[in-house]
Amino acid sequence: MNFFYTRLFVLSAMLLPVLAGCESYVQPLGGTNPTIPDAKQGQDCRVHVFGIGGVPDVTGVQAMRSGGITKLRSAEYRANAFIGVGRECVIVTGE
Repeated sequence: MNFFYTRLFVLSAMLLPVLAGCESYVQPLGGTNPTIPDAKQGQDCRVHVFGIGGVPDVTGVQAMRSGGITKLRSAEYRANAFIGVGRECVIVTGE
């Protein structure tokens, strides 16, 4: 019986950092307007490794410049990370 608990403890210790280290979410920045079929899309992404690497411009100005957008329809913030390594993006849609 002791062997079972030892294996369970080792398995839990191996899986806990993996489950705790996954992070992925999308958050809208401001209100969203109805989408249009010929909308342009721009993004401003930053890669970070253990907190080093910068933060994307959450105002959306850099993403609008990269997509050539003058009229903003929607903006969202996306984060994907695995144990401290990942990327954060601000994605804008507009005309």
